[in-house]
Amino acid sequence: MESFIQKAPARGVMLAYGRDGLVFRPYEIREGTLYAAGRGESAETAFRECHLFDENTEWRFVRRAGGLEPVRLVLTRDEETRMDPDLIYEEEVLVKPEYAAEEGLPETLRIINRYRFADSDTLTLDNYRIALKG
Repeated sequence: MESFIQKAPARGVMLAYGRDGLVFRPYEIREGTLYAAGRGESAETAFRECHLFDENTEWRFVRRAGGLEPVRLVLTRDEETRMDPDLIYEEEVLVKPEYAAEEGLPETLRIINRYRFADSDTLTLDNYRIALKG
């Protein structure tokens, strides 16, 4: 059976939060292992929250408090093509200059917000996807 991390883009950018703070750098996955900045890491044990993404796909892992099962999501551009376009809002956000100056990191990221109507007919943010500008 395919491991969950194998559903992530093979190469892209990692945005993760761990014991040592924020990690924002290019990565690649080889033989089921995440390699970022030359070292192998286990995204599901090293980080509290991890986003691996490219232009089309985001792989997300979020460890929850209290020993609850972690949240694992794979969000794709293809899913958005099947959604009502009026419920998708895309924005471009700047990356802090000290990160963008590093080799292989972008100056901007795309955030694709996915909305839905709640039972009370109010518009609510259902999810979002982080993406590289494509």
